[in-house]
Amino acid sequence: MEPNATPRPRAAACGKSYRTASASQLTQILQAHRAWLEQLPEGKRAMLTACALNEAELSGVSLRGAVLRGCSLLEAKLTGADLSRAVLIRCDFSQATMSGADLTGAELKSCIFEGALLAEANFTEAVLHGVCFRRALLREARLLDARLEECDFMGAILTGASLHYAQLGMSDFGEADLEAALLYHARACGARFVAARMSRANFSSARLTGCDFRLAQLLGARFLNADVSQSCFSRAMLDEADFRQANLRGADFSAASLENARFDEADLLAADFRGANLRGARGLTAPQLSRARTDPSTTLPNGKRGTYLKGSGAERPVRLR
Repeated sequence: MEPNATPRPRAAACGKSYRTASASQLTQILQAHRAWLEQLPEGKRAMLTACALNEAELSGVSLRGAVLRGCSLLEAKLTGADLSRAVLIRCDFSQATMSGADLTGAELKSCIFEGALLAEANFTEAVLHGVCFRRALLREARLLDARLEECDFMGAILTGASLHYAQLGMSDFGEADLEAALLYHARACGARFVAARMSRANFSSARLTGCDFRLAQLLGARFLNADVSQSCFSRAMLDEADFRQANLRGADFSAASLENARFDEADLLAADFRGANLRGARGLTAPQLSRARTDPSTTLPNGKRGTYLKGSGAERPVRLR
């Protein structure tokens, strides 16, 4: 299909000046770029600056290694497009359709993907700084070993997304949907997951220190051998969560629900369970609970409320149906 690069008036409404690329010009740029990728003499790397490509039909095109600066691609169609190793700086992909797009190893800085459709898109080993994915659809997207710094995923849908070994920096996943997402061996310091939906998410062997999980839904989430020290889980839903062998030093679980959670060999030094519901929690020992903070409003594993007293046997869980 011929590229369609008809500009939209709202591109200029943002106070920016864009160059309009006609369909024929865009075709020439793509052909020259293809020749550049094939190392042909007539080839020329695609380097677009302040170019208006709103609603452009670019599905399946190859912009591998291209450089786009300050371009507007509002509602552009990039399904299955190849943007691997591309450099994207201050580009606006709001409402774009990019399902299955390949951005492996791409470098993205200050780009906007608000409301974009990125289901099954591939950001493996990509470097993203200050990128906005607010309310974007990233279902089953791949961000393996990606480096994210100060990215905004507020309200984004990342169900089943793969973030193995990803570095999340201080990114914001507030109110995002990460149900069944895979984050094992992920790294973050100060990332925010406030009110995020993360039931059955897998954080095994992750290092998420000083992160904010307040009000998050983490039913059945796995934190096996994870380090979430100094993180806040206040008022979070953590029923059936797995914290076996986890580092929970200084973590805040105040008023959180942890019914039937697992804590075998977890480090609870200075962990705060004041007002928390630990009814039915398994794997806890007297030494573990003695090192944690409880108060009269804590519901202990045996179902009784009160501050934990060593020798009381309250660490033994009551059976839950």
